[in-house]
Amino acid sequence: MDTLSLRVLPLGHLRCQYFRIVDGYDENVMYDSPVSALLIRHPTLGNVLYDTGNSPYHRREYGDDITRVYPVENFRSIEDALQSEGLTCEDIDMIILSHLHFDHVGGLRYFQNSKAIKNVVVSERELWNACRSVFTGEEGGAYVKSLFDVGGVIYRPIRDTTDLAPDLTLFIQEAHTPGVIGLAIKTQTMGQIIVTSDTVYTRETWEKSLPPGGPINKGTKEFLSNLDRLKQMQEQRHATMLFGHDNEQIAAWSKKGVIK
Repeated sequence: MDTLSLRVLPLGHLRCQYFRIVDGYDENVMYDSPVSALLIRHPTLGNVLYDTGNSPYHRREYGDDITRVYPVENFRSIEDALQSEGLTCEDIDMIILSHLHFDHVGGLRYFQNSKAIKNVVVSERELWNACRSVFTGEEGGAYVKSLFDVGGVIYRPIRDTTDLAPDLTLFIQEAHTPGVIGLAIKTQTMGQIIVTSDTVYTRETWEKSLPPGGPINKGTKEFLSNLDRLKQMQEQRHATMLFGHDNEQIAAWSKKGVIK
């Protein structure tokens, strides 16, 4: 392997009110919010996984509030998704967690006793925020202690923009949570791709500059400031955007297969 390749792994969906994705909609409008991970096969870094999806024990582990507001209606494990690519969890060399909310870190337990569990990249601010939330009993959050406090895990915190390789850059966003890691990826066939994670949920969010609703997101000021930054990055890099929970986009990119 001499070039980077990218694959979107679909991991089921949550069912939620659409105003929690794009603010301003009637509370009766519902949405199937896709859950996904990215598999990056890299010539020097090895197999890199961005996010891990939901926990297989979500019904008993997530608690009443999360289960009521964001029920997991369709679940696919990261283990199963990797198997479809001819890989096991033991084949992953590095895990990057965009942030530590339940639907991004819930599959971390599959990597216990693997080499990847000792090489988990997260932003320092996000790790601090998640620990503060679970150890102070903060209400209304989307952090679940058992999901990221996994036996054997070693976190590799980053504080700022980090180049893992010339074609793979991590950048930290202060929106949605205080430290969401986004990706800037250089590909041969699609050029630059910018991965927003949950700072921009959907194309509608992007095009209409509409923030999400609901209590788990940081405020509108942080959202708009980060959105401006992303639009500048997109213009400078002539990049294609990949959003965090866009149903149509995740489905379409999943069908693309491997992107080189």
